[in-house]
Amino acid sequence: MTHRLKTLVLLLLLLPVARAATAAPASPYGVNIHAPQGAELASQLDQVRAAGLGWVRIDFIWAAVEPRKGRYDWHVYDAIAAAAKARGLQVFATLAYTPAWATDGPELTGVPRNPDDWRRICFRAAKRYRGKITYWGLWNEPNLKQFWSGSRDQYIDIILKVGADAIHTGNPAAQVGGPELAHLTSNGAVWYDWLQQSLMEAGDRLDFITHHLYDNDGNRDVTSKLNDSTLFGGEPGLWSLVPPSVREVLASTGWTNKPVWLTETGWESSRVGESRQAGYYSGLLDDWFTGQRDQDWISKIFFYEFKDGPDGSYTWGILRADGSAKPAYDAYQGFVATH
Repeated sequence: MTHRLKTLVLLLLLLPVARAATAAPASPYGVNIHAPQGAELASQLDQVRAAGLGWVRIDFIWAAVEPRKGRYDWHVYDAIAAAAKARGLQVFATLAYTPAWATDGPELTGVPRNPDDWRRICFRAAKRYRGKITYWGLWNEPNLKQFWSGSRDQYIDIILKVGADAIHTGNPAAQVGGPELAHLTSNGAVWYDWLQQSLMEAGDRLDFITHHLYDNDGNRDVTSKLNDSTLFGGEPGLWSLVPPSVREVLASTGWTNKPVWLTETGWESSRVGESRQAGYYSGLLDDWFTGQRDQDWISKIFFYEFKDGPDGSYTWGILRADGSAKPAYDAYQGFVATH
């Protein structure tokens, strides 16, 4: 989602919140919240907890934590980690976005000039948040140029391999996921090539697999793209003719035994309507968490996203900009309560 980068400028001062609680990692229910601050952080996490959700996915931005080499500012994430733990919520943190000093390419999307700089921030983050943030992702949608301006090989060799090793060293209990691809094929994105190569070359470093998939036509099309058997699903050389499902790509790599998380999916209510958005939420949850045969291999779903933008520029949220609940919030809450 291109508007994700707009949230980077909001990572300034954040009021700390700190208490202890017990998390529930078994929950399959999550939502994207970016990195809210102060009273907004407390409000959103209270509403996440009230909905019965177990997980929040956040943007963990390297450029905000280390704006100058060796000069760290952790207060944004200290507050998020403490506030989530106080409410019994698990955090899935996607670590990404290069500081200007660390790249010869564009700020935020450029390839780290020295892989040791990336190694260091991954190690320090994992070590600092032991007991608070255990689950980490490595970059956001690297197959899209607006998020990663390097090559596929650079992503795999520097971001995935180096980052996963550093996180596991910083916290041996940490779990690392990836490659967080956008389910697109245009402009070189070709998600199935990225996914297959990432898992073949770096899958041994990953504890779970993450993917992003949207479809404006509704939950059945999302499930179809995840799970269907396609004409050439077992023949990777012909995938350009008929794209495979995610399940078929996983099978081609031999990594079908690992947990798979759908870490972004959802519908913009201004496009599909609030009622239909709620129906799609219920439908997708029904597809994957009611024991349907062959539709039980998605371990977690994180909907995008929790709250609409304050300026009305995007309406993916299940809360409106004023914090009031849309029907999709009630649908999500109701499904969790029932199941």
